[in-house]
Amino acid sequence: MKYRILFFLYNFLYWMLFFLFVRLMFMCYNHTLSFSMSPNEWGNVLLYGAWMDTAMSGYLLIGVALLLAITSFSESKVVSRVLLIYTLLFTAVFGIMAVADMEMYGYWGFRLDSTPLMYLKTPKEAFASTDMSKLVFLLTLLAVLLLAFRKLYRLFMRATMLKPVPKTGWKGIPVFLFAGALMILPVRGNLGVAPMNISFVFHHPTNIFANHAAVNVVWSAIKSLTESDKITLYHFMENDKAEALFSENYPVQETTRFVLKEQRPNLIVIILESFSNRLIAPLGGKPDVTPHLNRLCREGIVFSNMYAASDRTDKGLLAILSGYPAHPVARVISFSEKTRRLPFLSKDLKQSGYDAEHISGFDNKFSNIRSYLNHARYDRVIDRSAFPSETYRSAKWGVPDHYVFEKLLERCNDSPSPFFKSLITLSSHEPFDVPMPPVFKGSDDETRFINSACYTDQSLGAFIEAARNTDWWAHTLIVITADHGIGWPGNFAAYEPEKLHIPMIWTGGVLAVSDTVVTTVASQTDIACTLLKQLGIRNDNYRFSKDILGSPVVSFAFCDFNNGFGWVTDSAQLAFDNVGNRLVLKRGNVSDATVEKGKAYLQIFADDVKNK
Repeated sequence: MKYRILFFLYNFLYWMLFFLFVRLMFMCYNHTLSFSMSPNEWGNVLLYGAWMDTAMSGYLLIGVALLLAITSFSESKVVSRVLLIYTLLFTAVFGIMAVADMEMYGYWGFRLDSTPLMYLKTPKEAFASTDMSKLVFLLTLLAVLLLAFRKLYRLFMRATMLKPVPKTGWKGIPVFLFAGALMILPVRGNLGVAPMNISFVFHHPTNIFANHAAVNVVWSAIKSLTESDKITLYHFMENDKAEALFSENYPVQETTRFVLKEQRPNLIVIILESFSNRLIAPLGGKPDVTPHLNRLCREGIVFSNMYAASDRTDKGLLAILSGYPAHPVARVISFSEKTRRLPFLSKDLKQSGYDAEHISGFDNKFSNIRSYLNHARYDRVIDRSAFPSETYRSAKWGVPDHYVFEKLLERCNDSPSPFFKSLITLSSHEPFDVPMPPVFKGSDDETRFINSACYTDQSLGAFIEAARNTDWWAHTLIVITADHGIGWPGNFAAYEPEKLHIPMIWTGGVLAVSDTVVTTVASQTDIACTLLKQLGIRNDNYRFSKDILGSPVVSFAFCDFNNGFGWVTDSAQLAFDNVGNRLVLKRGNVSDATVEKGKAYLQIFADDVKNK
């Protein structure tokens, strides 16, 4: 009996050491963030992290206790074999999760959750973001981790279960059932009413990475999986107050500034993968990265204070094409029964006589995009399958951008007017493999991203120059924006609104103005309402969209990060963490009333998602 009890305690120690080790791996892998923390902050990460590690270990030891109780009449060799399989199986699964989390955090800015399961429906695209050298390194790291903990586990077993331990008989059953029941205490994390949750380990008032590092990645992922079909609601205030504050953002707009020569021109919306203002010189970005976009800024209309709704493509599509914000937890695009109830720019344009077509170079099954586009009722949807296989054979994600822009030109030449085309690029998505020699020297991810942006800009520029020589150019408005922002250039955290500061440029022969800058703070969600107003088409079914060129207009943008939101106005920027219930970023004139505005917006929007 005593050896079985000792093994039970060793098992607890095993899992605590495992979770400590993978936390240190996570922090070392993300060293640009963790090495800037003080020793005291490191200590707090490990201390609070151990709290959640204890809860996760408690879950695992419930299984160990049940196995020890069930095998009370079995010889020690049988017991050890069963427990070996149990422990090493979970070690392998959790090791894979931990190593994947280390890599993805740098791109996503949040710990592993149920999101990757959506991407695994299209495995080729799911693994396309990681280059081969990094994948080999991660797999080697995983192998070392698993071998090391297999050796540790065998040391523990050699000291306990591999001894000639007699059967415990009936007396072993109540002992280990009681031990399993005791694990409820570490699982709950406290003796109070509230059980263990992520807010228990969110200890730092401003450093969101320190809070994330304290989270047990396995606990977080399992929690997310069990709640992946739920829409999180937020109740910061009474609904009447929230509705009143929300309505202040969207006053009745009496007039608008018309900037087109004709009311029903052709319309092309070009959505650039991962572009931010920091790439474009006239918008305060790096020089010489995007010379074609730089020129277009001077020729057309630039909306200099545009913000993305979030940091993923599927969320950006809903914001641009449906005027719908991004939820801080749920991926609305995964709920087909909800997306079919959204407004669609393509539907409204089709009802006004437009021929509608969507073009991309990747597989639209990825991230449930095909389902969303089906609801949009385009006349035609073109994706990777419409291109010759030799165009994308060497590219991990799909068809390189210059082929996609050539397809756009071809389709515009062959389409009846008025036409609507939406296009999304992909070559500036990690791993940034593009068919062009690098312009900037360097092999780090940021430099590779910047070089991929150069390539996309070149592809866009070639399309624009060819379009200028067509008959339809004089009757066409081209809107260029981004699906979301990215932390580069620079090193912006996931929660910083500046990461989501993206371009929107209007060009085309139908523009009646040029060299114009609109400084109103706006969101991707405002694009639909603004365009429809210019075209004289009703836009009152876009609840979360405003006419940027209208009057009066409230200058603001709402954006999300993982279980938090950002709020931007002319004079303030803030980021609010819903888990810790605190501001993690505050710039400019951030008053209590400003924070209340953001909370009210999120509350109303989350209710809308729930009721769709």
